[in-house]
Amino acid sequence: MRCRLLLATLAALAHAAADTEQAYARSRLAAAAKANEPFALVFENPFDEPRELFWIGTEPSLMGALEPRGEFTVNTYEGHAFGWRPPTEAETCTTDELEGTVFAARGMGRHVFGEAPRVLDAAAKKREQDRDDAFEASFTNRADYAMTLTDARNASRSEEMAPGATRLWAVARGDHYDWTSADGELLYRSVIEFYGQRRHDFREELHTLLCAEKTPRSAPVRVSAYRDELDGRDLEVEILREEPLIAYLPNWTKPGDCADLESRALRVGLANAQVFGERNVIADRRAISANLDWSARNGSSITNHLIKRAFRLVERLRPYDVAPGPFQEPLNFIQYAQGGEYRPHCDGVCHRTPYARGGRVATLIHYCRAPEVGGATVFPKVRLKVQPEDNGAVLFTYKQGDGYMDDGNTLHTGCLLRDGVKQIVTMWMREDVHDGEPWSDFLS
Repeated sequence: MRCRLLLATLAALAHAAADTEQAYARSRLAAAAKANEPFALVFENPFDEPRELFWIGTEPSLMGALEPRGEFTVNTYEGHAFGWRPPTEAETCTTDELEGTVFAARGMGRHVFGEAPRVLDAAAKKREQDRDDAFEASFTNRADYAMTLTDARNASRSEEMAPGATRLWAVARGDHYDWTSADGELLYRSVIEFYGQRRHDFREELHTLLCAEKTPRSAPVRVSAYRDELDGRDLEVEILREEPLIAYLPNWTKPGDCADLESRALRVGLANAQVFGERNVIADRRAISANLDWSARNGSSITNHLIKRAFRLVERLRPYDVAPGPFQEPLNFIQYAQGGEYRPHCDGVCHRTPYARGGRVATLIHYCRAPEVGGATVFPKVRLKVQPEDNGAVLFTYKQGDGYMDDGNTLHTGCLLRDGVKQIVTMWMREDVHDGEPWSDFLS
């Protein structure tokens, strides 16, 4: 009897310990999730002259301008860096040109330009230390032709890499290393995403070949006329592929449309386009972005207008039931600087499975500002290349007529940007969403 009581007591203690451990784990996860949530930070310009505010990622990216005694609010994350300088005619900026910098910290609420930098807490110090501590990594050229490997932040640090060659270099988190072909074209950028990432290879892939400047843009299989009743314009639709539909739309937006969208994005605040825990240096998608929501107060806003135009076009081209409204995903304004890219990915489900209710069925990408060199959109499986032009757009659909999703044909890449700035506005369209079931209720 006493033995059974002892066993029962031990079992109860074990269960209690397990419950305590689970509760502790849940609290740690909740605290970690809370720490990675965005927060609003107000910047104040105390000077008698205007200042430009920059987010410091791969390189400083302009977020907006502050008038004398003005303010600017951004949505940001713990540890993000910002800097400011007087306005100049130059479109680009280096950290050396900034007259001050600051790291965002939860609880700051406000930062006045020129104030003393905050003292980092222990966790932030550790992140900075990991970022700065050097470690050794290997770089291997797995192409069958010679390449040049260059430190993107120190051009004097450069080596010729024969096919199959490997080099060991001291690196630090956040570093970028460029792979350049014999004719001087930047083909790939290795990114040190996290401390201790020790292996980095260059290999020629299909999207790399399509992104190369020597690869011409794809010609349409046919061109159809489209009457845009909402804008009162006759437009062309260049069909690059019929099924799944991939089409290019020259002059889809007007210059004033994109200027308005950029202004709205700057007011919202541009932040890095992808954040995952502590790994805020992301190799796959290097850009800054802001969401532009449907306006409930102003039905004629540029955001609502563009959404209505795009949804009407898609319903003309495909038998989709896509209704515009606040229940659809917001527009995503994205800005890429030199060296930015979005490696191969699918916007929706792109393996041959039945359509899931509430899922994405189509994407429209507005090219508000085309880069000088690079930055094409390519579809590797179907070997298509779309070269951005100011105010053009690319449309692709991935729900097919039989009710099944595309089988990888709409997997696409935002090619490496070699020169200039690229601004796009991405729009995703879903079926079966409405006020009672908005897009956020669905996973796909």
